[in-house]
Amino acid sequence: MGVVRALALGGPDTSVRNPWRICMKRLAVLVASAALITLTPAAASGLRADPIHRVRAGLATNWAGYVAHGGPFTSASTTWTEPSITCPPSGRSALASFAGIDGVTSPTVEQIGTLAICRSGTATHKGFFEMYPKSAFRIAKPIRAGDSLTASVVVSAPSTFTLTLVNHTAGWTFTTKQQSSQAQLASAEAITEAPTVGGRVLALANFGQVNYNGTTANGQSISNFNPEAVTMVTNGGIVKAAPTTLSGGSFSVI
Repeated sequence: MGVVRALALGGPDTSVRNPWRICMKRLAVLVASAALITLTPAAASGLRADPIHRVRAGLATNWAGYVAHGGPFTSASTTWTEPSITCPPSGRSALASFAGIDGVTSPTVEQIGTLAICRSGTATHKGFFEMYPKSAFRIAKPIRAGDSLTASVVVSAPSTFTLTLVNHTAGWTFTTKQQSSQAQLASAEAITEAPTVGGRVLALANFGQVNYNGTTANGQSISNFNPEAVTMVTNGGIVKAAPTTLSGGSFSVI
């Protein structure tokens, strides 16, 4: 197992307006000095202080990718190339890439992936995992743009999840076993996310595109579950990122 470091987290949202819960539950990542960027998963359905926001069917303000609904889902997996992000001289922007179970209509989330961050002109790449409502953790392993990564979440025993992140390029594997007796196993997803900071959705990093391959749910191609395509938009409806047409388990977010 790799070294993990606990990250500071805020509590979940409790207000409700739209019928969705967002999948990432507040991952706070130490950026540069002591500044924290928070990945906010969903705990409620409406637009509120710190969440990923569901606008309406197929649209969210911080998600782009594919979500399989229904379940029960006992595994989710996807492979991607860590994107190269272009950082302006000042300001912050970020994006996360992850495979996950739950967090859409359920009060828990089980997920693992990477976070690419721009701060003051410098790009950094981190790994993370989270079992909400427990704290999120940063994975202290090297990740660089261009690395090939596979993330998987597997129910390995009752209430037990095995979360794995493999960096094929750097040649390391991180695995952790975590417990959740409240998991509903209601969704499986492969997502590019715009994190939040200070309760606001952070600017999405200029990433070009993220290519996802071999995306599965319950060991089958996610396309077998007629998954929902989710497009990321601004509050005004302008598209920020969108998934391409799914071909088996492959798609891109552009």
